[in-house]
Amino acid sequence: MRARLALLVLLVLAGCGGDEPAGTTAESTPTPNPTIEAEPSAPGSAANAFIGSLAVDPKDGTLMIGTGLGLFRADKGAKKAERVIGELTTPDGAGPVSSNLVVRYAGPGDLLGSGHPDSGGTALPENLGLMRSGDAGATWEPVSQLGESDFHILQARGDRVVAVRVDETDVQVSGDGGASFEARTPPDAPLDVVFDPEDPQRMVVATQQGTFSSGDAGSTWRPRDPVPTDQLAWAKPDALYRADPGGLIKVSADGGATWKDRGSVGLTVNELAADEDGTLYASVPGGEVHTSTDGGASWKRLLRLE
Repeated sequence: MRARLALLVLLVLAGCGGDEPAGTTAESTPTPNPTIEAEPSAPGSAANAFIGSLAVDPKDGTLMIGTGLGLFRADKGAKKAERVIGELTTPDGAGPVSSNLVVRYAGPGDLLGSGHPDSGGTALPENLGLMRSGDAGATWEPVSQLGESDFHILQARGDRVVAVRVDETDVQVSGDGGASFEARTPPDAPLDVVFDPEDPQRMVVATQQGTFSSGDAGSTWRPRDPVPTDQLAWAKPDALYRADPGGLIKVSADGGATWKDRGSVGLTVNELAADEDGTLYASVPGGEVHTSTDGGASWKRLLRLE
């Protein structure tokens, strides 16, 4: 939730997403499959948007898509996504929040988000902290750090929330649904962070120095695979997925100690997510979301923003 700033083509700027014993050495990374060229799109189209956040509702499979051009919603299996114009209500006023949101589902119908107001001239501060929506992003209420924090990485399950503020290295860990946080410092700046859905003490961060794991909620860290990693998704305890540069997908059954090759999306993955059934979702350049139903071995395009 896991947003990342990115300068995309076609003149669009997206921006303001005590450890276990060491295992065997990870397999070396082969040369990724030849890259797939993203389809061209008209200037001003949402297809130019950088998709930095994907979240799947455990209740009904609704896919929420956070981009630099707004928040989008797609029903399960839909080939088209509709833009959502949400509104945040605070003690000091209300305003639209559709732009540049990072979103994650903490549970069925329970959507968390962070980002900025949709436009100027509102009562909302520049940084919206952590907020919550129970209606797929239509309305929001503040949870914590309103006016203080902009979380560009966000993961949640139940009362466990982990987040990283923009331009910071510390991982913020919460056990009370995001009402309060404690800082944990990994060895390198996180590009993404995830935790075991059944044991939140087990965490993994993706960095330019590779992956690091923790068995004590981030108090200590152990280096794992030194290959730089872009994105992570922890579908279930024995299925931790990662996307490496170029779109190569790997899976770990032991919390990141060892990895196996699965397949390739064919393009750089900007965001990786999984639903309750284990279906994987990956956003790629060109405003596209691709999906895999076989654990990352094969991929097909699900939708393209318009």
